[in-house]
Amino acid sequence: MNKYDVIVIGGGFAGLTCALALAKEGSRVAVLEKEPVAGGAFQSFRRKGQRLETGFHFVGGVREGEVMWPIISYFGLETLPWQPLDEVPLEVNVRGRHFELRSGYDAFVESLAADFPSERQALQQLADLLKELNQHIYETILPGTEGKISPLMAVSAKEYLEEHFADPLLRDVLCGQSITTELGDKLPLYSFLQSLNTFVQGSYRLAGGGEALIQRLVDNLTAAGGELMTHCAVEQFCVSEDGRVRAVRCADGVEYEADMFISTLHPALTVAAIPECTQVRKIYRKRLSNLVNTTGMFTVQLVLKPGTVPYKKRNISIFSADDLWHTPCGKDDKVQNMLISYNVPTGDPRWADNIDLLTPMTWDAVCEWAESRVGRRPEEYRQLKRRKAEECIALACKYLPELQNNIVEYWTSTPLTYRDYTGTQNGSAYGVRKMCDNLLGTVLSPATPFPNLLMAGQNMMLHGMMGTAMTSLRVCNAICGKNLVR
Repeated sequence: MNKYDVIVIGGGFAGLTCALALAKEGSRVAVLEKEPVAGGAFQSFRRKGQRLETGFHFVGGVREGEVMWPIISYFGLETLPWQPLDEVPLEVNVRGRHFELRSGYDAFVESLAADFPSERQALQQLADLLKELNQHIYETILPGTEGKISPLMAVSAKEYLEEHFADPLLRDVLCGQSITTELGDKLPLYSFLQSLNTFVQGSYRLAGGGEALIQRLVDNLTAAGGELMTHCAVEQFCVSEDGRVRAVRCADGVEYEADMFISTLHPALTVAAIPECTQVRKIYRKRLSNLVNTTGMFTVQLVLKPGTVPYKKRNISIFSADDLWHTPCGKDDKVQNMLISYNVPTGDPRWADNIDLLTPMTWDAVCEWAESRVGRRPEEYRQLKRRKAEECIALACKYLPELQNNIVEYWTSTPLTYRDYTGTQNGSAYGVRKMCDNLLGTVLSPATPFPNLLMAGQNMMLHGMMGTAMTSLRVCNAICGKNLVR
């Protein structure tokens, strides 16, 4: 029997930050990860010598004085080689026109007000709201505030934009950062604003990508006395007669015992690993098992000829759909919306090594092949990926003609790939879909029917690196009874 103070299930960003926070407080912590390497959606991988990203592309506000700084410094990530994007971190192409979202709240307002002068007051109000968001976000993780939710979570982002901005074109421009967020009628304004704030406050890429970030967390965890164990797929929670979780049992039959457990798995996977017992009611199981997930992503990772495509310190957003809020992205739907994201070059900083093209894709597009596994997919699935990749590349070349004849090869991934490599339910890009009119059903509490089992991760409240770190700290603050990040 292996006994710990805390067992953390899942070695992605959520699991590693939970484990590191508790190890720094003196707990004996072990992270159990089912894959050969840690990282989850932040994994990097290599194809023919090229390092490619799974889901880590950019992050906002990591420098001192910015919104993510308390988290970055607490977890020892401040000395990583963060690379700031330029003063225009995002180009937005919509309805045949080109716009620029600039960093800095004043520059953000001024640049858009130049194109939409009648909307200046509404833009200033939006910038003020973003500033207010920075000031209050950390209040939601203080001990004793477990049930506190921003009132902006109950407001529809779509309705807010329609109410405050008269020009429909400007409303679309303000959605330029949301291609990978999943726009929808019930998207909470709070989630929308957090995504927008990533660009307005200041965006950064990381030399070495997600691999560098995860390795730093693992190194810091080890230095604090914590352990990471890979090839440990948790299959079942072992419940004792006193109504607590006693241990977890892995696929190899080994059990790991602890006083406290944190699951960063999708809530549906967490509850599936709990055996039938009096503590867990059927209605609770049904609720977590039937949670609706956000849409996944289809990604094309382009490997480029050396010295041919200039590296840009910005992202490029393309909206060619008529209705940004209801764009179909299934198996037979044409690719219409896309984000172009450059990765930090490993050689000459003037030239891009590889570029990612990301477009939404529903689980329905690939679910017929759900029983297949990596390397053993049928030809129909490969044909779908080729067709979608060709559409993505054709759309990208309209805005980046320098890509023509300079692509050496490309790699693709779908929600099915994402599911198999990261364990994400239905290959969802951002976990459980949050609904502004159903907060009780979609914004989840870390608590479970067991006093010593908590849940963390982007499924709980807010997606992305910021949201995931906040849920980690919320859980660890509750365990330690104090605020770990000041």
